[in-house]
Amino acid sequence: MDPHLERGRKLLHLYRRGVGGERTNAGRLLLTHLKTQDLTLYDLDASLPVSQELADLDNWRESAALLARIGKPGEEDVLTRLVDATDLTETELARLLKAVDTETLVDVRADGWAYTHGGNADDYRCAARRVLPSVLLAGRGSLADRLLAATLHQHHLLTHPERNIRAADELQKRVLLGLIFGLTGHRAEATAEGVRAHLNADQLARVRALLAGQGERLKAGALRHAEELAAEVGRGG
Repeated sequence: MDPHLERGRKLLHLYRRGVGGERTNAGRLLLTHLKTQDLTLYDLDASLPVSQELADLDNWRESAALLARIGKPGEEDVLTRLVDATDLTETELARLLKAVDTETLVDVRADGWAYTHGGNADDYRCAARRVLPSVLLAGRGSLADRLLAATLHQHHLLTHPERNIRAADELQKRVLLGLIFGLTGHRAEATAEGVRAHLNADQLARVRALLAGQGERLKAGALRHAEELAAEVGRGG
C-alpha cells in the first residue's frame, strides 16, 4: 500500500473517532497531509467527495459511505444495513430501491410482521407483491418502514371486503371518512354516493353504530367550527 495513503487513512480514522483536542490535532495533521501529498478525501475513502476540506468530511454520513459500496464485494451486507437507514435522501432511497430485491426482503421479514400484527406470513408476502415502487418512494422513513406500511395497507385491502356506504350529504360523507380512518387506521375513498372502504363485518357494524349515535353531534361540531373559521376570515378581511 502507498505509505502516503496509509498515513492519510490513519489520520482520517483518528479524526473521525477522536474527541476534543485529539480530534482537532488529527484534523490539522490530516489537512496538511492532504495538501502536501496532493491527495483528496476521496483517495482515502471512496464514499467521500473529491475535496481537501474538512467541512466535507464533517458532513459525512455512514449511509452515504454504505451507498458507495453498492455493486462492490460485500454488497449484501451493505443492503441489509441500508434498508433500515432513516437518513437517506429521496434520491438515495430511489437508488437503494433499484438495488434491493424487495421480494427477498419481504420473505425475511414476513414472519416478524405476522407475529407483530397478527395473521399469516404468506398473506403478508402476497400483499407485498401488490406494492408499487412509486408507493414506496412516496412514503416516509426507511425503505423497510415504507415497505411495511404499504404492505399493511395492502394486507388490509386483501383481508377486508369492500363496502360502499351511502351518505346523506357531503358533510356526512366527511364524518364517515373520519370515523373509518379513526377506527381502522386506513383511509376510505369518497364516492359520488358516499364512501368506499374495506371493512370486516364487526367494523362495518361499528361504523354504522357510531354514525347513528354520534353523527349528529359530529355534524353540529363541524358546522360550529366552520362558523368560527369564517368569523376569523371575516375579521381578517
